[in-house]
Amino acid sequence: MPYIPSAKARGFTAHLVSKAYVEGPLFGATVTAGRTSLDICQGMIFDDEISGMTANFGSDVFNTNIAIGRYSENDHDGEIPDGKTAKDITADYYGVQFDYTPNDNLALNAGYILLSGLDKDVELDLDVDDNKANLWYVGGKYNFDKNVALAGQYLQNADANSYDKAGSVEIQYKGASAKDAGSWGAYIGYRHLGENVTIETAYDDAAEGQKGLVAGVEYVFTQNVIGSLLYFDGKDLKTDTDANTVYTSLKFKF
Repeated sequence: MPYIPSAKARGFTAHLVSKAYVEGPLFGATVTAGRTSLDICQGMIFDDEISGMTANFGSDVFNTNIAIGRYSENDHDGEIPDGKTAKDITADYYGVQFDYTPNDNLALNAGYILLSGLDKDVELDLDVDDNKANLWYVGGKYNFDKNVALAGQYLQNADANSYDKAGSVEIQYKGASAKDAGSWGAYIGYRHLGENVTIETAYDDAAEGQKGLVAGVEYVFTQNVIGSLLYFDGKDLKTDTDANTVYTSLKFKF
């Protein structure tokens, strides 16, 4: 989601579109406060925002990100069910991620997220115990050279009653850059996305509750105009029926 810089004050920068937050240094960490997005677990858990704060500190080799706030997949979209309020379908969010990057070729990550106060009948559609979800994950990426990389993640929900695991592995080739007309990238991989552990993934190929092979290609037609063609061939985890998807998009970035 693009943002528009709107103001600066005392070393802090404010951003506003669907997100609204301030960011700046505090006690040696980079702190954000407001409604802000999180880049965690390579997009497997969710691609969304929390209302709260994050603190990012460490070095280029070992880095820690802590997030505390409130999260709902419904309230900021205006989709609050009858008889419910935004508070009813909003969970407390606590998360930490550790990133280890010893060199230019290898990047490893591990993290933990607690979502508590879930409304199991509405919020996130998770089948969990005690109105909470304990999510932990590990993953990484290895660059064989400047063009080819292998990336993977594993995720589990310790409180889910079923479909509590997720995993993804991809071989990636090159990469499309919105600022570089003519650049392109492609990938092929496998995803297993248990619906009680993946919440709102960043993937446009496979959906929550599916497993199977994925492939895709992106191309930058002109600066900030990106086209993509994605393919999924797999099964639905609950019904074991075949599932196939072809997804195309044209994105404009400003």
